[in-house]
Amino acid sequence: MAAPLAVWALHFVAVYSLQGLACARGLGRAPVAGLEAVTWALWALTLLALLGIAWSGRAAWRARHAAAAARPAGDRRHFLPLLTALVALVAAIGVVFTALPVALLPTCA
Repeated sequence: MAAPLAVWALHFVAVYSLQGLACARGLGRAPVAGLEAVTWALWALTLLALLGIAWSGRAAWRARHAAAAARPAGDRRHFLPLLTALVALVAAIGVVFTALPVALLPTCA
C-alpha cells in the first residue's frame, strides 16, 4: 500500500537533489538536444516514477477484481487493494506536481 508513496518520496528527493547539484556544482548543464542534460535526467526520473506508480496501482486494481468474488463485501482485504490504487493516483498527482518546475522553469531559476 505504501509503495506508490515511497516512489513519490524518492522522486521528490532525487529531483530536488539533482536540481541543487546542477545549480551549485554545474552538474549536467551542457545542452543536449536543446535542453540541459540535467533536465533530460529529471524527465527520465519523472517518467520512471510515473511508470512505477502506474504499475503498482494497476497491480492493486487487478488484485481487487481477481479476489472480489472470493471475499465478502465488508472484508478489509477487499478494501485495501482499492485504497492502494487510490494512493497510487494521489502519488502520481504528487509526482506531476513535483515535476512542474522542471517543465516550467529553467534549471537554476
